[in-house]
Amino acid sequence: MRHFRLKATTLAIAGILSAPLLAQQSNANENISNESDIEVLSVVGKRVSYANNSTDSNSKQLQPAIGNVLDLVDALPGVNVGQGDAFGGDDYTTTISLRGFVIDRADQQLGITVDGVPNGGSAYAGGSKANRYLDSENTQYVEVGQGSADIASASLDALGGTLNFVSNNPLADKGAKAAYSSGSNNTRRYFARFDTGLLFDHTTAYFSLSDSFANRWIGSGSNGATERLHAEAKSITELDKVRITARLSYDDANEDNYDYRSLEQFRQNPHWDGLTSAWTGDPDIDQNFAEAWSTLRENTLLYVKTEFDITEQLEADITPYLHWQNGRGDWLPPYQVYAVDSNGQLISKGNGTERITYNYIDANGRPVLGSPEDSSALTRVSSYRHTHYEKQRYGVTANLQWTLAQHQIRAGIWLEQQERSQIRDWHKVIDPKVYHYFDQTPYWVQFDDDYDQDVVKYYLQDQISFGDLQLNLGLQQYLIDISRTDNFDASNNGKLDSDSDLLPSLGLVYRLTDTLEAFAGYSENFKAIPDTILNTAGQDFAQLEAETAENYELGIRYFGETLNLSATYYSIDFNNRITLLAYEEIDDLPDYLTELDGTFVNVGGVESEGFEASLDWRFAQNWSLTSSLTLNSSEYSDTINGYRAGDKVAAIPEQMLASALHYNDGHYRAGISAKYTGEYYGAAKRSTSGDVSVWNRDDIPSSVIWNAYFGYQHDLGNNAMFRSADLALTLNNITDKAYISGGQEGAYLLGADRTVSFSVALSF
Repeated sequence: MRHFRLKATTLAIAGILSAPLLAQQSNANENISNESDIEVLSVVGKRVSYANNSTDSNSKQLQPAIGNVLDLVDALPGVNVGQGDAFGGDDYTTTISLRGFVIDRADQQLGITVDGVPNGGSAYAGGSKANRYLDSENTQYVEVGQGSADIASASLDALGGTLNFVSNNPLADKGAKAAYSSGSNNTRRYFARFDTGLLFDHTTAYFSLSDSFANRWIGSGSNGATERLHAEAKSITELDKVRITARLSYDDANEDNYDYRSLEQFRQNPHWDGLTSAWTGDPDIDQNFAEAWSTLRENTLLYVKTEFDITEQLEADITPYLHWQNGRGDWLPPYQVYAVDSNGQLISKGNGTERITYNYIDANGRPVLGSPEDSSALTRVSSYRHTHYEKQRYGVTANLQWTLAQHQIRAGIWLEQQERSQIRDWHKVIDPKVYHYFDQTPYWVQFDDDYDQDVVKYYLQDQISFGDLQLNLGLQQYLIDISRTDNFDASNNGKLDSDSDLLPSLGLVYRLTDTLEAFAGYSENFKAIPDTILNTAGQDFAQLEAETAENYELGIRYFGETLNLSATYYSIDFNNRITLLAYEEIDDLPDYLTELDGTFVNVGGVESEGFEASLDWRFAQNWSLTSSLTLNSSEYSDTINGYRAGDKVAAIPEQMLASALHYNDGHYRAGISAKYTGEYYGAAKRSTSGDVSVWNRDDIPSSVIWNAYFGYQHDLGNNAMFRSADLALTLNNITDKAYISGGQEGAYLLGADRTVSFSVALSF
């Protein structure tokens, strides 16, 4: 019944909060505050009771135009972004870690929002990270709430913090921009944006389009590539005491993947991920053909945010949104499958009771089961395996802020309904000797599942001011229903409630001087059990508990005219950690028949503590220096499922130092950055060699990665054909360092070789 109550409640709230809009008839061009209007001048962040940092305008200069917007946060305290692709063009191998929490192929423990709108999760199987919604040119800044996050944040994954990507606003003046980029790995990118200027005395808007291509940095020839078509449109309408922001983004990406490597394989060759770039006609070899390891995703996100300045003391906003996704993941198993039911009859749908793989067919096209002694008269076969993902989300966020004497009261609700399907089908490769061209009609559909998810989140917060002391008291709760429908076997249908307890938060901010403040905070964070667990064969759902984290922070901030500093100590108790026991591997290759690529289990808890600091110093005219320091210690608190209490959490860097020096005189600009990542353990679970058990293992070597950029902008004047011209050169990994850029336990990403890109942009 909650499904229907959610729809009714959504419509009711939309009607109530939209009522004031109907009463507004004036077209006055009055500015109403919006966070995306604020120029972020410092990486130190906002004056709140929890640690937070933001990117600034210089952070985009260090990344190529074709780059992934996730890379913008890599230099912020606590954050480590790993990408298999040189330009972030492979979602399959994208990882982010923060204070012992991760987004990777198995775990999603960090929330991502775009302009405060939930992204729909970050999992590979149906999720969408921020790069699906934003081009870097249209990104104003990124705010990272390490540990805690704003209580109004809408995410089911914000166990360890939230990354909010804020799009920039339309320009007040009419104009257009066209840009072209090229560089290493056959990179090319076209970008165009048109700003309408002021329309009807109250509206501004822009439209942009980009088209990108880049080969994988590993190998040559048919080594795979990323192709991406991306479009965005945004408008802002200013009425009397009402502001309406509408934004639409569309993204169509076709990404050939990278493979993870063991530490031993990295040492053997840090420039090869094991995938091949030439078709041989041998399915046992060609199962590693790079062009057949693919991620195809199409995402469309639309939201309309209406902000009301109801009275001087009362403000409200409501944001309904829609999200559509279509996607597919490809693999090339070197066999075909003979699936049978309990009577031994061949089936074309469903997992069946037994699945027999075969490599050959006879002259009549019949499968040859077992291992033939003589295969000379037989024909070799293989499969192209597709996993299809479709998702439709619609929801609304609504917030109310009421200032009453020394109180600032905030209340809000987030409602969302999600419908998701996941289908896996197997296609015959027509002739493995030629290429992986496949029969469009599948010979076997392994599973066909539908998922429904209803989300209700509500919160209440009171911010009380006592002179220089600010006290924040908050409560929030999540109510989540999940269901799965197996379209082949109703006995596999399931339902799950993943409701949280009431989650309290407490924060203090004390202003010591006009430029110096101290803050302290406590929050209980929550991650909902994902619907993917209903996908796992033999999973005992009653044994799983939702992940929770208790977050403590104590810090200090300094805001000066030319110098800004922040420092934070944190301690986190992370309980009921859920992890995916990933697919089994056979001779270092995936078991393609695994239905859900693993089983989810609780593996005890994690205790983390650490220190983070950031600096933003404008030490001379045209010169600035930014830096961040991270010291983190994350340890398992329980001995369970192969993990041992007191051992370090796998794949989490313990020391990081990032610094960047920038010069900009309005015409010429240049900068150089370096990020040091200290040694850390890559694997935690026990391995046994003889009679000796080795727990924390795989010492990931330290690295220092250097990047640089050079640019020149020239204003040509309004009477010229073009208003301005801009040239930019970006160099990443200048020293061509071989390093591990990230990954997950026991499976690591090779850091990309040195890359160079050049861009030219014309404004008119």
